[in-house]
Amino acid sequence: MTTEETEMDDTPAFDPEVVRARYLRERDKRLVPGRTAIRDLAHDEAVRRYRDDPFTPMVERDPIVDETDVVVLGGGIAGILVGVELRKAGVDRFRIVDQAGGIGGTWYWNRYPGVMCDVEASIYIPMLEELGRVPAHRYAYGDEILSHLQAIAERYDLCRDALFHTGVTSATWDEAALRWVIETDRGDRISARSYVLAVGILNLLKLPAIPGMEDFGGHSFHSARWDYAYTGGGPGQPMTELGDRVVGLVGTGATGIQCVAPLADAAKHLYVFQRTPSAIGVRGNRPTDPSFAEQLRPGWQRERPRLRRRVARRVVWRRRGGGRRRG
Repeated sequence: MTTEETEMDDTPAFDPEVVRARYLRERDKRLVPGRTAIRDLAHDEAVRRYRDDPFTPMVERDPIVDETDVVVLGGGIAGILVGVELRKAGVDRFRIVDQAGGIGGTWYWNRYPGVMCDVEASIYIPMLEELGRVPAHRYAYGDEILSHLQAIAERYDLCRDALFHTGVTSATWDEAALRWVIETDRGDRISARSYVLAVGILNLLKLPAIPGMEDFGGHSFHSARWDYAYTGGGPGQPMTELGDRVVGLVGTGATGIQCVAPLADAAKHLYVFQRTPSAIGVRGNRPTDPSFAEQLRPGWQRERPRLRRRVARRVVWRRRGGGRRRG
């Protein structure tokens, strides 16, 4: 066998059966009764407070009765972009409805220390070119993403008629009137020609059903409702109130992993409770090169995903031995 043929050898450097057996052992650990049980945060009064918004005070208001062209359910990236397109199309009468206290979706809620996106920022963050922005890092931190989404909303005046801290309780199609009738948990009744669902899933938080958690005497909160009033600091800032406190972090998924380093730096002692080990890779984040913006041409953000797909295909092709000659 030649050197080139050796390089082309696809024989794995591990025993697949050993790996499979290990996988099955880990899987079996998860197949236990009650493992996926979670608390009902909408109706269980003992834990309902975990849903409270720590970022924006709820403002009491009278119920709204209105007729509009479009109701958009959700103020995250999808809802924001729908609003932008409606403005561009000349549709001026629409309302964005969201349970959050402002625009941003998952980036409104998730402001825990260390939060960032695992998709390259120049691809993930929408409308960078339109707003003349370049991400500060290859992978953007949550506060930069939220700030950008708020800037889009301000540019297109999306919050003017929005209903925040408001949840839709029913949406009924009125065949006679050819309109949707949307009702909310704040007594609103809105008639609309179109009803757009832009709800996403990452705004939903889960709380595991841990026996005895109601008896815990310390302060507790969910990472998706980070309580900076208790920890001190803010997104990207040191948590100044934890220096004499012992902190317990439950979970080592993506969120837990991002929280660990800032909490370890700030707290007197940090305990991390892990049920299932996570697979962790090197992110390789880095600041955006100052020369990046100088080389950009009109249409760069639309073109960037295509370029990355071409590069990825080329890398896969090379790893499979493309272009090599056999001896």
